[in-house]
Parts: sequence; C-alpha cells; structure tokens
Amino acid sequence: MVCVRTCNNQGEVGTSRVQGFVHKLGEDGCSITVSLKSRPGDPTFSKFSGKSVRIDRIQALADGLTYERNCEALILLQKKGLQKTNASIGVVATLFGDKEDMTMLEQNNLADWGESAIQDNGLLGKYNYDFDASQSMAMALGLNKKRPLLIIQGPPGTGKTGVLSYLIDCAVRQGERVLVTAPSNAAVDNMVEKLSGTRLNIVRVGNPARISPSVSSRSLGEVVKGRLEKFTQEFERKKSNLRRDLKDCIKDDSLAAGIRQLLKKHGKNFRKKENETIKEVLSNADVVLSTNIGAADPLIKGIGAFDLVIIDEAGQAIEPSCWIPILQGKRCILAGDQKQLAPVILSREAMQGGLGMSLLERASSLHDELLVTKLTMQYRMHESIANWASNEMYSGSLKSSPSVASRLLVDYPSIQETWITRCALLLLDTRMPYGSLNIDCEENLDLAGTGSFYNSGEADVVAQHVVNLVLCGVSPTAIAVQSPYIAQVQLLRDRLEEYPEASGVEVSTIDSFQGREADAVVISMVRSNSLGAVGFLGDNRRMNVAITRARRHVALVCDSSTICNNAFLGRLLRHIRQHGQVRHVEPGSYGGDYGLGFSPPALPSIN
Repeated sequence: MVCVRTCNNQGEVGTSRVQGFVHKLGEDGCSITVSLKSRPGDPTFSKFSGKSVRIDRIQALADGLTYERNCEALILLQKKGLQKTNASIGVVATLFGDKEDMTMLEQNNLADWGESAIQDNGLLGKYNYDFDASQSMAMALGLNKKRPLLIIQGPPGTGKTGVLSYLIDCAVRQGERVLVTAPSNAAVDNMVEKLSGTRLNIVRVGNPARISPSVSSRSLGEVVKGRLEKFTQEFERKKSNLRRDLKDCIKDDSLAAGIRQLLKKHGKNFRKKENETIKEVLSNADVVLSTNIGAADPLIKGIGAFDLVIIDEAGQAIEPSCWIPILQGKRCILAGDQKQLAPVILSREAMQGGLGMSLLERASSLHDELLVTKLTMQYRMHESIANWASNEMYSGSLKSSPSVASRLLVDYPSIQETWITRCALLLLDTRMPYGSLNIDCEENLDLAGTGSFYNSGEADVVAQHVVNLVLCGVSPTAIAVQSPYIAQVQLLRDRLEEYPEASGVEVSTIDSFQGREADAVVISMVRSNSLGAVGFLGDNRRMNVAITRARRHVALVCDSSTICNNAFLGRLLRHIRQHGQVRHVEPGSYGGDYGLGFSPPALPSIN
C-alpha cells in the first residue's frame, strides 16, 4: 500500500493525501501506476492536476504467492472439507460442524476424547526436567489418535515448546508421521533446534535464504545436497569432459550437435535424480517442518497426508494460513496462547471481516472448551512478575515453580547486591510526586511521518538504568530493552550506542521479542500527554508479552499520570507499587541517590 501526497513547486508536502495500491511498474523503468482508493468528498484528486506528487510506501502487501495459497486453502476447505475422502474431515467437522456433523463423529468414535497413556515413559529420561501435571495432561491428550483436534494453550514460561518437542517424539514412536508448521520462519527454526537433539529424521522445508544458519544442515536443500554429493561430482566431471570435447570439435557441426544432445541428456538425468532424491527424503522423514504458507509447497503436498499436524504459535497466524497444513493431516494440534499477540492485520476491512481472530482463539471457545488443555506451571519468572500476568490474563491459574519463584538478579555470584538487583518489579516514574512532568519527558510524534511516537527523556532514563545494571555486574547480553513504538526503539538504540559498557544490550519492539526472554527487561512506554491517551498500549495482550519476557527483573519507564488513565495499565502500576519499588526519575541531571555508590556523569539519576 502507498500514500500519495500533493507537493508544491518547492517540494513541500501538502496536507491532502489518499491511499492506494501499486498497480504495475512501467516498462521504461521510470514510471509507476497507482490505483487510488477514493473517498467521497476527498479533495485530493482535484489537486493532483498540474502538481507534483510524492508516493510513500506505508504498508507492504503480502506477495502474490502467499495470497494465492491462502485462497486455495479456503477454496479446498469449502469444496472438500466435509467429504468422506478428506483425511482431515474430523478436524473440519469439529471446527465447523453442526449437530449432524458431530453425530457423525460420535458414530465413527472420533468424539471419544478421553486421555491416552504415554506409551514410552523411558523418553522422559532424555529431558532435564520432570513434566508437571498440566504438561503430562497435554501430552496424553495430544497422543490420543481418536481426538481430531487439540488446543494446547501455553502461557509465558510454561514450557510449551519443550512439551511439543516431546509430544512429536512420542507421536513418531507410536507410528505417526508429523507435519510441524508455524506462521514465521523463526518459530519453525526454533522447533527444528529443539528436535535436533532427538534421533528423529527431521527435514526443514523452505527458502534457504530465510532459514537460520544454525539449522541449515536440516534443510531439504542441504540434506539432498549431501545425498547427491558423489552423484554430483560424477555429473560435473562428465559435463566438464563433454564441454571440452565440444570446444575441440566446434567446427564439426554434426559431432557438436551430438555432444550437445549428450549434455542435455545428462542435465535431464541429473534433474530426475534430484527430484527422486527430494521425494525420497521427504517421504522417509519422520517430521517435516515449514511455515504455514510453505506447507502449500507441491513437494510437501505430493507425499500424501500426514497422521498429525502441529501448528505452533497458532495465536499469531491468520486462520486461512492454518488451513493450508490442517487439510494435509488426519488430526491437528494448535499450540499457542490467545492471551499474547494476535495476528498482524493492517487492513481495516480485513479486521472487520474477522481475520483479526486466530483459529486458535476461535476454536478455544467451541464445544464448552472441550478442545482446550492449558499449561499452568511457569518456569521463567519471579513470582511477583508472574502473579500479575496470572491475575490479569489467566484468571489466577498460572502458578510459579518453586525453582524460579524467588529468583533475583542478585542470586548470580558475579552480580553486586544492591536494592536494584534485589528488586524484581521497578517503576521508574517520569512524573514527580507533586504532579509535574520532568523536562523532555513528554511524547513527540515522529517527524519522519511514520505515525510513531518517541520520548527523549524516557530514553535517557532507560540508558541510566541499563548502565547501572551493567555496573552492578549484569551482563549486557542478559538485558533486553523494549518499547511498543519503532521511533522510540531507534532512539534507544542511538542513545545506548553512546555507552560502550552497554554494548550487547538488545533493543527491540515488544512484538518482535515475543517468544524470547531475558534476565532483565526495561520497557519504555513513551506516551505522556495531557489527554491521558495511551494508544495501542491499552492492548492487554501486548503488555502481557512485554512484562513476561523478564526472568528476574523488569523496569517500567513511564509517565504514571498518563498511563493510569487506562484501567488495565492502571492495575499494572498498582501491582508494581504493591509488590515492587517506585522511583521518580529526572533525566539530564545528577542529584539523587541511586543506591550504588557511584555517579556516572551525563546520565539521569533517580531521586
């Protein structure tokens, strides 16, 4: 999607603008055709005549192949979803079926969804921890071949990926062939890494450029390359000899034509051997892994139906993309958490049409939640961090393992004992107790026209806190800095580059850090205004992700008088005040006691 704006002769951008789509690129390489979305009464069109225009890309459309594969999946679902020849009829009937369809499932004993026993308890010995009751329940239900569909809800830190990897191992041992997908390449590669420690024959399918180097040895291309190594060497030798012969007899047309035919024949033989090897590798694989969209690859679809399809991070996938792998399996497991980030939908029309709700979220509410099992023990966070998420997002069901419940930064032998390293929850408030906002701590709209916000004062406070964490002995690589606004992320990166001791600290948006964790997390909320407007900070799922990335320490930097105008965020601030510590910060000056016994110059201090 693009935004077209009028400009005057000096190149100044006018206020009138309209959205549109790139229709085609000119063959001359210098022109572009844009299809504009008109709005009744929009004055933009009348102002285009005789004036220059500026085109800004504001949204990248999914490529045509992705769109086509989503559409093909929906068409296939519509045509063959409830046909008896469809291997995934049980899944379709469960998600869409009326009473008649559910009766059919019962008659075929597909609704007998009781627990199944784990067949090989010896597998547990390969893992470094004992499975808790909720994890064991999820695995038992996931191994039940009679159950068409299972949803495994995995709140932060509950070991969802470990459960899935074990479940996949067991499923293969009970004779099932498994297709594992996820909406992103990073999530797929993460699962490949988990499964690489097993004896399973796994193959990662996808664009080599988008596969992590750490798992590339498991990619289809690399596996096939290894299988064909000797054949390729022999092919290259023969080809080299034929080309040398062709060069020697270039003046003899009849002989040259024969050599060219041989070269062509050798090329065909090589491609045939390569295709046969690809099919053999995929057919013999215990587990095939790809993105949801990548599962539509003819190479995967050509090897027949899978016994089990597992979609990880299903809460972040749009529903049409999930049907691509689902329709290739006899039963399905959706794993994820509808209380964390939802699918990214940039189109208002698509959002209104329902694409903003994932299949996992929709299915979770069906059949009196019969489809869902929830992991309830978390192994990541200090209990004061986890308790907030538990009460706000999971109806109090999320419990903390004793192994992590009281774990703090100070428990590392290399870290100094200070009030900071003994604090799991910290609010760094840019609003003074008497009500005034510190200088430079108000929000600003990004002048680049991105629509994003930044807050220079908060960036100073974050830098102060990060540097002091490092000086306490916390490794920079154990610290993550997050903000919901991309403009603030860039400002934070620039600010931290000024301090060599902070080298290695990761700075990212909240959305891009989902699925990861760090010992210490610092969050810049940015918003500070007299209207109390918080924008998409009010999305409770986004804040759930942000807070629960932290293992031992989370610091929230914000203007409390703005943030508390949102009821959800107000409860977060109240929780920190009750179970953590609050400090009022003043960027740009030194004058407070940070409790560390040192005063780094040119950094903000805490009063």
